Amino acid sequence: MTITKNSLISKLAVLSISLLLMSGPVINPALPQIKESLSISQSQTELLSTIPNFAVIFFISISSFIANKIGIKKTIVGGLILAGIGGSLPLFITNYSAILLSRFLLGAGFGLFNSLAVSLISALYDGDTRASLLGIRNSTESIGQAILTVIAGLLLTLGWKFSFAIYLLAFPILIFFIMFVPDIKESSKHTQIEKGKKEKLPALVYFFVLFAIVLVMNSYAITVRFPSMAAEINGLGYNSSIFLAIMPILGIIAGFVFGFVNKVFGRKTVLVGIILNILVNLLIGFSNGNFTILLIGLFLSGVPNAFCFPYIYNSLGTITKSEKSLNLATSLILIGCNIGGFISPMAMQFIQFISGSNKLAAPFPIFTILLFALMIGIIVADRKKLKTKETTSNKIVS
Repeated sequence: MTITKNSLISKLAVLSISLLLMSGPVINPALPQIKESLSISQSQTELLSTIPNFAVIFFISISSFIANKIGIKKTIVGGLILAGIGGSLPLFITNYSAILLSRFLLGAGFGLFNSLAVSLISALYDGDTRASLLGIRNSTESIGQAILTVIAGLLLTLGWKFSFAIYLLAFPILIFFIMFVPDIKESSKHTQIEKGKKEKLPALVYFFVLFAIVLVMNSYAITVRFPSMAAEINGLGYNSSIFLAIMPILGIIAGFVFGFVNKVFGRKTVLVGIILNILVNLLIGFSNGNFTILLIGLFLSGVPNAFCFPYIYNSLGTITKSEKSLNLATSLILIGCNIGGFISPMAMQFIQFISGSNKLAAPFPIFTILLFALMIGIIVADRKKLKTKETTSNKIVS
């Protein structure tokens, strides 16, 4: 059978792998039951949700090297196999350490094809087709998260172990991908990391990495802790999956209206996102057992990142001097995102330790302080960029 890359089915197969990339947290609604069943601490429980991010950090850094040796398609196939096996192993095991290891394998699989999901499109397509598919791919991640969260929630009614059956989806996607995505030879511009040349990135890039870490750490904190807070209010057996499924949908909508919001607020759009995030943390932090307020905070939490991350990526394009610098900066942001997700439970535990509070909502008022500090940093960074532009313009005029 001849595989034509421009056929609809081939494009769908290329996009299908992105359905899984944000599925790490879809088992979050099962966390209260897992905690009760395995008799583990709150931080140990939440680590099950975020440990895949730790694996992603490492494997995303070596995926390009592996792809350069064996090709993009084979690397993605290997990643899907690892994700399918690691993700579904908890169906058959009940030991906490073994489950933690399986979650690490899931993240390793994701890390192998995370960045390659973008590189694959760039290698196969160009022009408007490439731009269109890259845009759809971003939405595919959120759509996958929403759909898989609902399915995992339905499986949860059979017992917490069955929530992990959602990762068996990796195998039909694997077959679909193998059948309908053509094999390609990746050019060096996509996979080869130049050695011997040190890239000097603007200091602002590292501020944006910190910004990304805090944004994702906060976002993960909300989605990881919400099921436990909901169960604390409504009872241990409460299934919160439908609410966690709605949240990314609101993020998708926010992404679609970003263009309009950006036209109205311009560079201040990121400040709108941060202020919304502060409001979210205040609602959750001071919900005081009120499920309605907690729910409003959860739903709104899907919106801020849809405004903040476009600002980050757009800024990278203006402050870096070469394509290589831009790619390196983008990779650092992606690694920062996964660091934020991984350290989220530990950050919440640390905040509760220093605050002396054992309340589940205790970390969120502290997050508002971090966000205020970042907002000041953004304002200062924007003023510096404007001054640089004015200085450059004056030199050109003179």
